Amino acid sequence: MTAPEDPHLIESLTNEIVDLCAHIHRAEYRLLTLIRKLDAIQGWNAEMPSCAHWLNVKCGLDLVTAREKVRVAHALKNLPAVDEAFREGQLSYSKVRAVTRIATPADQDELVDFAASTTAAHVEQYVRTRRQAERLADSRAALDAHRQRSFTCHTTDDGSLVFEGRLPAEQGAMLRLALERAMEWVYREAAAQAEEEPSVRDGAGHRQARRRCPEEHAFKDVPYPTRQADALAALAERFLAAPPAAEEGLNTADRYQVVVHASAESLVEHGLMDPADAPHMEDGPVVAQETVRRVACDSAIVRLIETGAGEPLDVGRKTRVIPPALRRAVKRRDRHCRWPGCTNSRHWEGHHCRHWADGGATNLDNLVGVCRFHHRLLHEGGYFVVKDGEEFVFCRPDGSMIPPVDDSFRISIARAQRDLTIVRLAGGVEEPRAVYRLSSGVPRRLGIE
Repeated sequence: MTAPEDPHLIESLTNEIVDLCAHIHRAEYRLLTLIRKLDAIQGWNAEMPSCAHWLNVKCGLDLVTAREKVRVAHALKNLPAVDEAFREGQLSYSKVRAVTRIATPADQDELVDFAASTTAAHVEQYVRTRRQAERLADSRAALDAHRQRSFTCHTTDDGSLVFEGRLPAEQGAMLRLALERAMEWVYREAAAQAEEEPSVRDGAGHRQARRRCPEEHAFKDVPYPTRQADALAALAERFLAAPPAAEEGLNTADRYQVVVHASAESLVEHGLMDPADAPHMEDGPVVAQETVRRVACDSAIVRLIETGAGEPLDVGRKTRVIPPALRRAVKRRDRHCRWPGCTNSRHWEGHHCRHWADGGATNLDNLVGVCRFHHRLLHEGGYFVVKDGEEFVFCRPDGSMIPPVDDSFRISIARAQRDLTIVRLAGGVEEPRAVYRLSSGVPRRLGIE
């Protein structure tokens, strides 16, 4: 046992470290002030493209750090409260760097008080959340994120598959949750197998099984990225072993097993997004309001009432927005996506014409069946649908109506496809058939094949 350190020595060391950090913060402030002056008069060498490049060459800063220092130096000029707190050593450069990404002359005092009372990590987290909330306040940003989803892969010389992808927030949350569960399953199975070794004979010649300690498991030191790779392979293997049937659909209530936290105010149409309480995936990123409204159209909802300080007062029971019986009735009535010209009957979802958060009823008259693609357009895309008697009228964001497609044409095409399938299954000879294409909701005959 080592002897306890002298408490006076510890106090002296900690005080000196704190004081020295305060001096470093003031020196950092002085450095940024000089950088701003140098950049303002373009005092860097004419052979350098920018002040950041000059800092990179003359001061040994990497280019990313140098550019950030130039940015912060100029931002402080318009933020006197942040500038003063930095000059006095109240805020570190890490906090100032984060705050200057979002601060304005109107809210700088509030941000300075917040930054001075918490850690740099909390400041970074708050700034990141607020920037996401501001970016996603426009539902088109969420639609752009969906459109930019991608997955690319290629095979290397040793046969390994290398891939890269991009997923919108809700799909990314589903993938991460699936990987976490797959990792637990894969390594739980491995642990169960590793605990038992082949039996060995004892001194009397009897066979006995020796149990391994957890520390002896061969996989205990497997890096996290490697475990994720094993989990991804397990997901693929399980899907291929038991793929869904052709007629099997995935309702939102069954598909979304990730948790989304959203205030009641954020679910109201055109409601303001509070950066301090923005809708977000549990332990994940901020989500656009319209994305939450789309997911909440047909998912499990748990009501939680909190005090102003965020303390839970009441937690309601888990309820389904669209009950199974009503979902079956909507699917029976609509049979496929009701969007004009769309005959997709798979990946079907229920959509509230008037969202339940806005007071819309969860009944047959207020529900319409749409495919995932068009459900996304009805939320993030700004499109909307209204009920007119027995018909559903779909409209563009500017209010213009999308022309309906003649149901008789769609029925005739469906019958032709059914008859053709019967002929193929019977081994008969296919007759030439007309080829149609839907363009702007109008069927056009292209020719005979």
